[in-house]
Amino acid sequence: MEHTLFTADKDNTLMERISELRETINKADYAYYVEAQPFLSDREYDALFRELQDLEKEYPALIVSDSPTQRIGGEPLKEFETIIHEIPMLSLANTYSRGEVEEFDRRVKEGLERINPQYTTELKYDGVAISLRYKNGRLFRALTRGDGERGDDITPNVRTIRSLPLKVKDVEIDGVKISDFEVRGEIFMMKDDFVELNREREERGEKLYANPRNLAAGTLKQLDSREVARRPLKIVCYYLFSDEVKLRSHDENTQILSRLGFPTGSAFQLCTSVNEVFEFIEHWDEKREALPFFIDGIVIKVDSLAQQRELGFVARSPRWAIAYKYEAAKESTKLKDITFQVGRTGVVTPVAELEPVFVAGSTISRATLHNNDFITALDIRVGDTVLVEKGGDVIPKVTGFIPEKRPENSIPFEFSTQCPCPIKSTLIRPEGEANYYCDHSECPWQLKRRITHFASRDVMNIEGLGEKVVDRFVELSLLKNIADIYDLYTYRDTVFPTLERWGEKSTVNLLQAIEESKKQPYARVLYSLGIRFVGEGVAKVLAKYFRNIDALKAAQKDDLMKVPEIGERIAQSVVEHLNDSSEWDIIVRLKNAGLRFETNEEDMAVLNTTLEGKTFVLTGELSIMTRNQAGDEIAQRGGKVSGSVSKKTSYVVAGENAGSKLTKAQELGVTVLSEEEFKELLQL
Repeated sequence: MEHTLFTADKDNTLMERISELRETINKADYAYYVEAQPFLSDREYDALFRELQDLEKEYPALIVSDSPTQRIGGEPLKEFETIIHEIPMLSLANTYSRGEVEEFDRRVKEGLERINPQYTTELKYDGVAISLRYKNGRLFRALTRGDGERGDDITPNVRTIRSLPLKVKDVEIDGVKISDFEVRGEIFMMKDDFVELNREREERGEKLYANPRNLAAGTLKQLDSREVARRPLKIVCYYLFSDEVKLRSHDENTQILSRLGFPTGSAFQLCTSVNEVFEFIEHWDEKREALPFFIDGIVIKVDSLAQQRELGFVARSPRWAIAYKYEAAKESTKLKDITFQVGRTGVVTPVAELEPVFVAGSTISRATLHNNDFITALDIRVGDTVLVEKGGDVIPKVTGFIPEKRPENSIPFEFSTQCPCPIKSTLIRPEGEANYYCDHSECPWQLKRRITHFASRDVMNIEGLGEKVVDRFVELSLLKNIADIYDLYTYRDTVFPTLERWGEKSTVNLLQAIEESKKQPYARVLYSLGIRFVGEGVAKVLAKYFRNIDALKAAQKDDLMKVPEIGERIAQSVVEHLNDSSEWDIIVRLKNAGLRFETNEEDMAVLNTTLEGKTFVLTGELSIMTRNQAGDEIAQRGGKVSGSVSKKTSYVVAGENAGSKLTKAQELGVTVLSEEEFKELLQL
């Protein structure tokens, strides 16, 4: 249809009506999704929404990004862009005991030089962490946590969440309007919504979702935001940062977030003592099952932001906050059988096949039994009534059995000596290890898991090469090792057109994703190879100290063990893998295919560990950056920030009006840096 042109001399009532509709719909969304106090009926709301849609369709020049109509999702993305967080997203240290909370309180008071802090306590929602950046009061970008340093840009998906304001309310702090800021929160799903989605899938004969958190995480990684808009996601916000205004406390920040229009926690308390913290913990331990959403604990934070800065960080966690995790819920059920699965490195893991049982929000029918020693220690037997819980309310595990319910004819379990794969190769158990391994190079189970790992999102990120597709391609002999992935293009016109339920678009998307994977950095490629004991962190260390694959291959076991974090077991595994002729042939093929096997300068910036092993104390008022920013710069280079000065302190960074910490540093002979010297040390 032709669009009606809007001109300046047209009656202003049109713009006024559009503004009125947007304002009313936004208020209705907030009342319904945040306050749970709707003032419009569904019919009234739908009528207003359709009117706004019709007007924007007729006058497209008047559409703005924060219009309620823009929540419904746009065209699918080809991939998510990965972006560095302006402020790293740290993870909280966890505790499960009263004694550890008391120890946290003691460390905080010691770090604050015996000042008694106030704590805020709030529910720890069981969801997906998200960072939201607002500019000029409008949602600009939404990032996942990722690895803490960088996350995926999922802004189109987050925009679909009705309870999240696309444009915030006008709020002034000390006479200054806040418009550019960062908010962090948790995206989650209500219990009833999760149950209803599973009920619908069950009726359609589809596989049920495991739990609300995994479903929320999977939803946010959908490339089509229109699909995301159909899922009932919620958000709760708990963090605010801005350079525009002076922010004083977590308690005040929570109130500011609410005034801006963000949904905040349903339970929040300011505590003047650790005893009040325990009262809050105990209260919600009794009440958590009655909540309409899942929580897995309580978050405890020092309320004062100045005191937070004073305490700083340790490793990748703040010293001023801790998460108290509730004990996992336990249920009993029958152990029907013990089966085996083979991982990408050949490790054979026993799995408990259970009578389905509902535990902490999801139905459990399988749980890991770790290894033979674990089964023997617990004396778990097929036919037992076992106790099942979810570690961290996520991973199901068997923790024991009920003796009085054991069948009279039960016999101890014997671990198989053969791989469950069709080859039936003999399993080996290396000296000093608890695991059994299948070392046969053609084990199809091992091959499938290795290729799946290689293609997974956190490794080479080959969209479209998931577990089911990998299984199918291995069975068709299209994939016999990871290097074969880069030869799949040769089947484009022959095999792919013959595959059932596999169209031209699927082929194009897969081949494009394979091509894009060649851009992954060397550290990711190292991680992708499936070298036993080489996880993501170890791969980064190796990529830093051995800048290319040839240098790594030339390294002897003793050379590797000189590197921090590389022990004898890892070193031996790396040497064996890279000197295995079949494995090296695969690496050569990957190199010829165009994968990156060397670390460039851009990669080194991410792998920077120049301050590794160094401990810093920040004191006084810093002018070149905030204390948070200084702490982040130190952490990004492998250093640590402490709240107190000791003989083990490497440096004290002294700003203006530095106090007792500077005096103590001088008494102990600790090196004191000015801000300029600190900046030079950071090489900024």
